[in-house]
Amino acid sequence: AGESVAITFERHPLAVLGRRPPVMLTSLDHRLVLLERSGLDAAVVLRFDKAMAEMSPEAFVREILVQRIGSRRLLMGFDSSFGKDALGTAVYLRDHLADLEVREAAPFLLEGGPVSSTQVRNAILKGELDDASRLLGRPVSLYGNVIHGDGRGRTIGFPTANLDLFHSAVPPHGVYAADVHVEARRLPCLVNIGRRPTFMRPDDPTDYSRYFNEQLDKVEVYVHGFEGDLYDRHLEIFLYRKVRDERRFDGVEALIEQIRRDVAELEEWWGAR
Repeated sequence: AGESVAITFERHPLAVLGRRPPVMLTSLDHRLVLLERSGLDAAVVLRFDKAMAEMSPEAFVREILVQRIGSRRLLMGFDSSFGKDALGTAVYLRDHLADLEVREAAPFLLEGGPVSSTQVRNAILKGELDDASRLLGRPVSLYGNVIHGDGRGRTIGFPTANLDLFHSAVPPHGVYAADVHVEARRLPCLVNIGRRPTFMRPDDPTDYSRYFNEQLDKVEVYVHGFEGDLYDRHLEIFLYRKVRDERRFDGVEALIEQIRRDVAELEEWWGAR
């Protein structure tokens, strides 16, 4: 039967062509994790460049899919295409390439209409986690490497893992109830997305908004009940509900009291699941 192989691009084609790409639903690393979890045998990551953008659908199939990858059958998304001028639809390929079996996947329908990445993206960016999860068929998750921060969370009794995200859709600023798989255990966690306004300095950027800014904002994860070291690990954080908005407190003690209330709410939510 052969191997099942997914083909994806390292960068969004629009970024290579000098146009603004949409916010990606997942980073490349996260995408590969999800593809592996789906049961596929392998994934091929193509480096899209301007030369590839100029390839006709026939040339792309012959040189990339058949000669380089060894494809005999191709399953395409119901609205996907490739090749110069996006000519390579499933119908076009079936008409022009007799030596490759081409099939088109049926759309995933929800409430009578096809689910699209645009719908999922908009739901995540608006913080509509229930809607996004329903569209995805799985919980919304963030995936990244744990990097060193300033250690401030540990000094106030709530050590956090700073998640380094790269080009992926992130919900608006706030504190979220979530869980994570760590050392064969699934543990509840609080996720703070934003700029930590209580600790902002006078010279910090003032263009503060509720939406995630990759250059300015942080994703900090307090894993409840875990006391080990998470540095340099890759974590996938599953988000379920928003606990509260991010806000500035009148001092560290007020912040600590609020975090204690957040943890109590997290424990209640976790116990009721």
